[in-house]
Amino acid sequence: MAKTDKNTKKKNKLYLTLLNGFVFIVTLLAIWFIFKNYLHINDDTYVNDAQVKAYINPINSRVPGYIEEIHFKEHQKVKKGDTLIVLDKTEFKNAIAQAEAGLSQAEAGKEATKSSVARVGSGENTVEANMLGVKAQLENARADLARYKNLLDNDAVTLQQYQQIETKVKTLESQYNALQKQKNTAQLSTSETQSQLGISDAQIEAAKASLNRAKLNLQYSVITAPEDGVMGRRSITRGQFIQPGQQIAALVQEDSKWIEANLLETQIPLINEGDIVYFTIDAMGDTEFEGKVNSISAATGSEYSAIPVDNSAGNFVKVQQRIPVKIEFTKENDQQLLEKVRVGMNVVMTLNEDK
Repeated sequence: MAKTDKNTKKKNKLYLTLLNGFVFIVTLLAIWFIFKNYLHINDDTYVNDAQVKAYINPINSRVPGYIEEIHFKEHQKVKKGDTLIVLDKTEFKNAIAQAEAGLSQAEAGKEATKSSVARVGSGENTVEANMLGVKAQLENARADLARYKNLLDNDAVTLQQYQQIETKVKTLESQYNALQKQKNTAQLSTSETQSQLGISDAQIEAAKASLNRAKLNLQYSVITAPEDGVMGRRSITRGQFIQPGQQIAALVQEDSKWIEANLLETQIPLINEGDIVYFTIDAMGDTEFEGKVNSISAATGSEYSAIPVDNSAGNFVKVQQRIPVKIEFTKENDQQLLEKVRVGMNVVMTLNEDK
């Protein structure tokens, strides 16, 4: 009886040892499976730092104003040129009216300057005509003076007669000199008024530019979609005042979607531009998508940061860098399924280790 109990205990101990060994092996296999398929430790082909990207256009206002109309809803599809926002146009129309008045005033100023030029030119012509008349009289008087000088020497005329002719010559010379000064003054006035014409032309061009700017601002009061796409969240309301350059909405260009995969630097040898890669998107389950490598960044992601890492410091710790890779969707993908893909979704891919 005692011998039988002893054999039974030995068998139970053996079974327990075998069971513990089996459990240990199963546990090791489970750990190995988890590390391989979920944690991907030391798996250089596994990439999970990847997201769906697309161009996102910020919608900005070029002019200040109060929002009068909003023509879009959140996440609404729009076409290029569709009206999104209309600002109050009252101030812009007033600016156009003011600019038009300024242009009319500048044009009237030019006409007034033209009249001044014509008037000054007419005065100059009158002075020149008078100078010609006085000059002719002066030449005749000088000839008479020379003749009377000879007659006086021969006692043919009296000294009084000679002096009368001499006085006449001096008077005509004074008149001629005065007219010459008037002519110089008239020429100076003509030059000044003609320069005013150039200023008037510049004022007209400035007024035209102001008018064109006012009309352009009126056009800018209607904000349109820059591209086809889907509007983002709406954070504006009617009556809200917006500033130039202020972002008032965002538009996602759905047709521009691509994958941005941030590969470890040790994974770069496994991929080349033009390679076909396959990946899954977390939100789409096990559905596999096809992509083509469009480009590989010439620098690591950290080099594009606002404050690049300075490795010259003495406390340097080596960290494996990541390099952005752009992957475009190919035409082989289900287009209806692609429409459900949203920007920012996470992507998982496995590289071809045969590279």
